Amino acid sequence: MLEVEALAVSAGSFRLRDVSLSVAQGECHAVLGPSGSGKTTFLQAVLGVLQPTSGRIRLAGVELTRLPIEQRGLGYVPQQLGLFPHLSVRDNLSYSARARAVPASEFRPLLDRLVEATGIGSLLDRRPATLSGGERQRVGLVRALASQPRLVLLDEPFTALNESLRRELWWLLRELQREWRLTVLLITHDLAEAYFLAEQVTVLLDGRVVQQGEKAEVYGRPTAPEVARFLGVETLQPGRVLHVRDGLARVAVGSAQLTALAPYDLTDDVLVSIRGEEVILQDEGSSASSARNALPARVVSVRPGSPLVCVELDVGFPLVALITRPACEELDLRPGVKVTACVKAPSVHLVGRSAIQGRGSALA
Repeated sequence: MLEVEALAVSAGSFRLRDVSLSVAQGECHAVLGPSGSGKTTFLQAVLGVLQPTSGRIRLAGVELTRLPIEQRGLGYVPQQLGLFPHLSVRDNLSYSARARAVPASEFRPLLDRLVEATGIGSLLDRRPATLSGGERQRVGLVRALASQPRLVLLDEPFTALNESLRRELWWLLRELQREWRLTVLLITHDLAEAYFLAEQVTVLLDGRVVQQGEKAEVYGRPTAPEVARFLGVETLQPGRVLHVRDGLARVAVGSAQLTALAPYDLTDDVLVSIRGEEVILQDEGSSASSARNALPARVVSVRPGSPLVCVELDVGFPLVALITRPACEELDLRPGVKVTACVKAPSVHLVGRSAIQGRGSALA
């Protein structure tokens, strides 16, 4: 298990503050954040490139905080991969083990299995410059795993690849991680990548942890406006709680009212967060849905997307729905069309006043 406790790191004028997280054995944990949030600074501290000013880093109970890089037992796949251009793929893969004088009989069986699993056997005698981006990425993964690391660090490893290749390598990495019970720390700004690969996520903004936990909880229930915005929540609107009864809150939003689950720290003024895929559209006046919120809606715009169509609605406040193309065609959605927008109460997430005021204006 990786344990990071109250880590503080300075890199020039930037400061990473009081970062704590843990990664269980065999788990993938993603650290998310936009550029400049501190993701790379955090990874460099775990790797040993930067020395923390305070805090602790432990791996399987062993203190790493002041250990040199070569003694940490880590596998590392950087953005630029760092393959040696003058060496063949075969020599790149075995370089680390040979540098540590590990006998071939110890590292070769694992290396052979990784080569077979990733399908790079035909590339072993080639130089990195002759490989495609996807081939180089596979070689970088195998090199990181061949030394049997206790922890694998991935620094936005698939950023430069096209969408289809990126997803192909996500599947490969997930299969390897599960088969080999790899403990992985993934650094990324790609929300889909983190959701696909990781079980737990930590959101970093401006050098601090603003939310962490199980991925579905973090994605579905952001605890602060800036987290919701970074995670791509399509609808964020100010609301006011009218009353709370039996664990449900009635909230005024624009000229409409919604029913939501009432969080324990509810305040009068809230920010209402609704993900587009949680909005179901039906014919005007339809009563087929069991959702507590069935709102008369007018279509404002329809924007084709992949794989879902983005439908902007006026329901008394701006609401975004993400629906399939067949559903869009069946409802004949176009500007001006009237429909019913249905949202279940658990899909209406309320962020309280303390989070809004404590982290700056949510509506700026």
